[in-house]
Amino acid sequence: MERIAQNPGRTITLVGASMMGVFFIVAFIFRRVGVSQDTLTIVAGTFAYGFLAFALVVGVLAWRRRPGGIEQAVSTYLSRNRTMVDLLGEPLVVAVPTEMAESEQAEGAQVNVAAVVSGPRGTADADLVLARLGRRWEVLDATVEHQGERHLLSGEPLK
Repeated sequence: MERIAQNPGRTITLVGASMMGVFFIVAFIFRRVGVSQDTLTIVAGTFAYGFLAFALVVGVLAWRRRPGGIEQAVSTYLSRNRTMVDLLGEPLVVAVPTEMAESEQAEGAQVNVAAVVSGPRGTADADLVLARLGRRWEVLDATVEHQGERHLLSGEPLK
């Protein structure tokens, strides 16, 4: 299910095309057998409602899986950081542990985040300190360890 939610547009398109193909085969067989147009209309409606239900489920899964505040702040910060891009290349893929989303409950909180960042040139471990200011998370401090070297990311201009 997680894989379905990662690329909902593609999933919905592929399932829709598959269902349309199956419906054409069913319609062809029904017409050859001599089933009435009313029955074929009911079958078409069932396929349509089935597709809509599937698209709704995929949409809800994708909506629930969207990046939260902490994950979004960390991903945006690391993806726009010059040092990260120079070290790992583009595009960067940032993996934040899922338990971070649960710590977003506290108002005015500060949290330490360890993220794994990968790009075309390898993988690095990033350590960030975030503070919640109002409804947003701000990165206060960030360092990254890549090939045994530690790099300070905070205080750098973002691209």
